[in-house]
Amino acid sequence: MKTKFFLLFSFLILSLSISSHQRSESYSKVHIDSQNEIKYVEIDFSVQISVLQRLGFSFNVDWENRLQKEVLNDYRLNKSCSIKDEPIFKPSFSTGYLSIFWTNECGLEESEIVFNLFFDKDSSHTHISTFLIDTEAVPEKIYTSSDRVWNESSKKIEISSKFNSFFDYLLLGFNHILSGFDHLAFLIALLILKVQLKRLILIVTGFTIGHSITLVLGALGLLTPSSQLVEALIGYSIVIIALECAGKITSNHLLYSRYLAYISLLFLVIFSFLGHQKFLVGLIGITLFSYCYLHLSSRYSNLYFTIIITSLFGLIHGFGFAGNLSSLGLMEGRLIPAILGFNLGVELGQLLVILIFSIIFYQIGNFFKTHLDTLRIVTASGLSCLGIFWFVERLI
Repeated sequence: MKTKFFLLFSFLILSLSISSHQRSESYSKVHIDSQNEIKYVEIDFSVQISVLQRLGFSFNVDWENRLQKEVLNDYRLNKSCSIKDEPIFKPSFSTGYLSIFWTNECGLEESEIVFNLFFDKDSSHTHISTFLIDTEAVPEKIYTSSDRVWNESSKKIEISSKFNSFFDYLLLGFNHILSGFDHLAFLIALLILKVQLKRLILIVTGFTIGHSITLVLGALGLLTPSSQLVEALIGYSIVIIALECAGKITSNHLLYSRYLAYISLLFLVIFSFLGHQKFLVGLIGITLFSYCYLHLSSRYSNLYFTIIITSLFGLIHGFGFAGNLSSLGLMEGRLIPAILGFNLGVELGQLLVILIFSIIFYQIGNFFKTHLDTLRIVTASGLSCLGIFWFVERLI
């Protein structure tokens, strides 16, 4: 009965037009070079293509010019500034990023930058910018909807402060979890596995360790993952955990392993038909991994096994942010505070989510004692469908 309910509810969720509000971030590197009576301001702006899609940007005819015009209009410099040369537009669909580079000629007055881009589409959007004034690197700026202005003189005063990076990135890491619905869905999936609180905290900490490893490697420039593939795998990790939960509730891991195999086979056919052959080998690989994982999780409930697997998922989730740090060029003295602050913010955010949803699930469990497993099936089926939707949406 529970298995049939899982299938019925899954098809109901998939029949809806579900869209996810994901965190959105963009990046830029600014070089200010004063020569004689002219100040040159070079800007290298970059954003993930998937972020533009989530913000509702239309990739139809003449989309490059429309995007370029929007960026130049909302990335505002002093009134005396004018664009020197034609901006260089550099889309890279292999890495999932596109960038726009342009140079401005300005007067010698103090530089001020006002960033208004994307806030009208997403008030939680974050833009991170690094600065080089002549040959001197100054602290990066994290733009938000409530803090959109960078001033050259104020940043020079802060150059010796490492704590600014720590607290800025702590807040960024905290928001990274709370504004990322895919991260929240993964944490909820872990909660409905119905493990002891101490065990759950250890599992989530393993997730954070995995997240930290990829963040450090990304900050050092050792990894440049494809953002499209990473975002898709994040969705797929939710599917695996949700199916594991459904298997434990119904004591039928084999059945849900088959469901996953059937879904993957359907994806193989669809991607082949749409001409996405480059994903076929990877899809076969993650299908085999998922099938083996669901079988192993039904036979081994060892805590260390679960922590290791969750840490692997943390590696995947961490790639979502790690791929950007290497291109930011953070100041050497501020790199460690930024990494520590971000990871602490992620951990605090996760613990807050666990606390809130643990209380909610406890109250729901007391109210629906006789239907608790059914409610867990409903949650697992909903999360698995969200994961499938995100996986397909981000991959194609």
